[in-house]
Amino acid sequence: MNYVIQSFSIPLHSFEQALTPLCMGDLNYRDAVWLGIVIGSMVAVMATFVAIFLSGLDSPEVMSSLRSGLVVGFAAAVVVTTFAYYRLLETSRSGKDPGAIKEQEVMRVRAILALIGERDTIWAKQSWSVEEKVRRDRGVLVVDLHGLDAPSAAALTDRLLERRSDLGRLKLVTGRGESTHPGSADPGIRPAVMQRLKVGAQSAEWQVIQKSSSVTLRPMGRAPTPKQWLGRFAVFVVPMTGAMTLAFRDLAGTGMESQGMTFGAAAGLLMTTLLSGYRDRSA
Repeated sequence: MNYVIQSFSIPLHSFEQALTPLCMGDLNYRDAVWLGIVIGSMVAVMATFVAIFLSGLDSPEVMSSLRSGLVVGFAAAVVVTTFAYYRLLETSRSGKDPGAIKEQEVMRVRAILALIGERDTIWAKQSWSVEEKVRRDRGVLVVDLHGLDAPSAAALTDRLLERRSDLGRLKLVTGRGESTHPGSADPGIRPAVMQRLKVGAQSAEWQVIQKSSSVTLRPMGRAPTPKQWLGRFAVFVVPMTGAMTLAFRDLAGTGMESQGMTFGAAAGLLMTTLLSGYRDRSA
């Protein structure tokens, strides 16, 4: 049963991480349904194989395992779709146009970094224009540091930290920190940026996610108010607890239905409690 719990929880964790406010504006209710179907199908396949393995490879109970997998997959689909629908509902209640908000965010960052674009030192490899270097790439707000020198990159990072209250999620393209060809970023950019972030990112409530050639600044988010938490709990508790109860009743097998339902209800309440406390990472 532990294997099944792990296979059920991993996609949900990935789903919650994926549902940042930046991508919610690109999703609609139909997408939420398909997302639930896809994740539910993945969980169903994993749960079926786990159930076959637990039933014994010498004489596996294929039909029973398939039924268990389908029930668990359905439960996962219900949980994911419910969560996605509620997040979309929260976004729509704001009454704001996601497209207009994204455009305003780009213009705001360009205005904040306009002074950096005016810096011109003898070490700069090329001109740096906010109109060109601050943009959206596949929904993500990107600040490309190619063309800056290390002091300018450090000043840019300081500027972002100073104006943290006006900013959300950002991706800084720093390069790999090594000069491999004429178009490479200044090797000093990445160390300069990381040094500034090491000092100021935590106090600015930014989570620093490093990749080989970029750094993503992810807001740590605001915890929900008690009223928001109760509202979410009221919406989530019935579908999530019900789905988990039915799933574990089936997984428990003949003669253990009562114990399975009890465990499933407890797991559903725990999951509902955790999901109700997700943080708003839009700022």
